[in-house]
Amino acid sequence: QRGIIGMALGSNFKDYLREELLDPEFSALFLTAALEEGDEEFLAEALSEVVKIHGVTKVAEESGIARQALYKMLSAEGNPSFKNISKLPLINILSN
Repeated sequence: QRGIIGMALGSNFKDYLREELLDPEFSALFLTAALEEGDEEFLAEALSEVVKIHGVTKVAEESGIARQALYKMLSAEGNPSFKNISKLPLINILSN
């Protein structure tokens, strides 16, 4: 079983997280944890990481949100609304 303990010493945590997020099950758990945390900033960052890992273009096409609008929504300056977040095809992304 992989996990933080299995992370090699000196590894960059963000690189490790990105690798783990390639796993749809891990991505789902990560987003669930972000939702449960109740921190909007953390949720936005978690969504951004998952969307980028699984392909912004793919998510934009499946959600009907323009790619540039998606980048803006998920940027540090963005403020994704629940309406836009609910359009994101996260179930489809995580099941592929």
